[in-house]
Amino acid sequence: MKQKHREIGLHDLVEGFLFSLQADGRAPRTHEYYQKLLRHLLKYASNQNWLDRADLVDTARVRQFLSWISTRTYEYTTGNGSTRLAKPNSSASWPYYKALRRLFNWAVEEGFLNENPTGSIHYKAPRSAPIQPYTLDELKRLLSICELDIKTGAQFAGFRNKAMLLLFLDTGLRLKEMAELKLGDLNLEQRYVRIIGKGNKPAISPFLAKTAKAIWLYSLERKRRAKTDALWITEEGLSFTIGGLSSWFVRLKSRAGVRSKGRVHRLRHTAALQYLRSAKDSFLLQLFLRHESLEMSRRYTRGLKAEEAIEAHRNGASPVERLGLG
Repeated sequence: MKQKHREIGLHDLVEGFLFSLQADGRAPRTHEYYQKLLRHLLKYASNQNWLDRADLVDTARVRQFLSWISTRTYEYTTGNGSTRLAKPNSSASWPYYKALRRLFNWAVEEGFLNENPTGSIHYKAPRSAPIQPYTLDELKRLLSICELDIKTGAQFAGFRNKAMLLLFLDTGLRLKEMAELKLGDLNLEQRYVRIIGKGNKPAISPFLAKTAKAIWLYSLERKRRAKTDALWITEEGLSFTIGGLSSWFVRLKSRAGVRSKGRVHRLRHTAALQYLRSAKDSFLLQLFLRHESLEMSRRYTRGLKAEEAIEAHRNGASPVERLGLG
C-alpha cells in the first residue's frame, strides 16, 4: 500500500530541496547551480498558470517544460554588460532533466510525493564536444598584445595580462579559482599558488620560472595601484570579478585578432592537452586538473589519441601508401 504523500507547494518543494543541499554540506556553487535551473521551472509554472502543488507536476508537464527549454530563444547578459541572443539548442534540456530528477527523487525520499514524474522519461546524455585547445599561433598573438602594451606605455595592463595568461596556461586554473586568488595565496619563492577548488577543496598549483618572472614584474606594477589584497586588480586598483576576468579575455582576443570560439576556460583545455603530451598519463592529468574522477581526464586522452592517429596516418601509416596503391 502506497504511503499517502504530504501535500506541498512546488515553490516550497524547491525551497526545501535547496535547503537540504546546504544541510548536506554541498558546495555553494552546487546550491547556486540547482537554484538557477529550478528557478526556470518555477517561472515556467507561473507563466503556464499551474496550481502551486508539487503533486500536480506529472510526466506530461515535465516533458512540456523540457521541450520549452530546448526550443526557446532568449537574450542573456555577458560579462561586459552587453547582450547576446541564445538560439534553440536540443541538448539544453539535459541539465534541467538531471536537476528535476534529483529534485523529485528527494521529494519521494522525504515523503512529499509518491513517485518521481521523471521516472518514465529517458534522456540520453548529449555527446561531449571535442576538446579544442588554442593553437600556438593564437597564444603567441595574445602574448604579443601584452608585449605591445608594455612597450607603448600601458605597462600595468601589459604585465598583468601576460602574467595572467601564463598562470592560466601553466596551472590550468579555473576562472573562479583565478579570480579569487589573494596576494597571500602566492608563493613566488617556491612557485605555487594556493587555491580553493570545486567543493571548497584546498589545493596547490605549481608554476615554473617564466611564469614566476611574469608575475614578479606584474607585482612591481601592482604595488603602486592596489587597494585590495586580491592578486589580480583593475587599473583602478580594485579586485577583478569573475565577470570582469571573462570580459578581459574577450577584449584581449579581439585585440589579438583571435577569432576562434572559446573563452577563458579554453585556456584550461590548452594547459591540459599540453600537460598530457608531456606526462602521457591520464592519472597525473587528473591530479593536475584536480578532477574528482578519471572520466573527464579521459576526454583529453581521447582527444590526444585522435591527434596522434591523424599524425601517424600522415607519417607512414596510410593504408593506401603502405599497400602501394593508387
